[in-house]
Amino acid sequence: MKPENPRFHTCSLRVPLYEIDLGQGVYHGNYYHLFEIAREAFFREIGFPYKSLMEMQLHLTVAEALCKYKESLHYDEQIDIHTSVSWVRDRSLGVVQRVYKKDKAGNPLLCTDLSLNLVCVRFGGGAFPLPTEFAGCLERYTQPFS
Repeated sequence: MKPENPRFHTCSLRVPLYEIDLGQGVYHGNYYHLFEIAREAFFREIGFPYKSLMEMQLHLTVAEALCKYKESLHYDEQIDIHTSVSWVRDRSLGVVQRVYKKDKAGNPLLCTDLSLNLVCVRFGGGAFPLPTEFAGCLERYTQPFS
């Protein structure tokens, strides 16, 4: 499935059994596991794996999350998670992630839409400026969203 904008990174995977609830769909909180897998793949792809932040004694903490669930996901479905950046500031960034699966006709179907505000924080606490190299890697994927 192609993203609607070439500045989206795509992570393809199958929904694992351990994310499914008693209703046989992905439990709403478990979507964040899938988003995390895709964000890690995105950071690796842009040339700044999350491990690099950790080696600097930094991490990205979620300050705000808005998740819109449109279509349910089920065990073993093939999904694509598209990740991009909506803005970058001195100590924070906005991330947009969208989960797609194919509908019965084989067309991409938007299932979940997530907007995150992430803040760079030192291991010991306190906001800290994003590393310059990291911010530079994010630039190629930064785009305005409506």
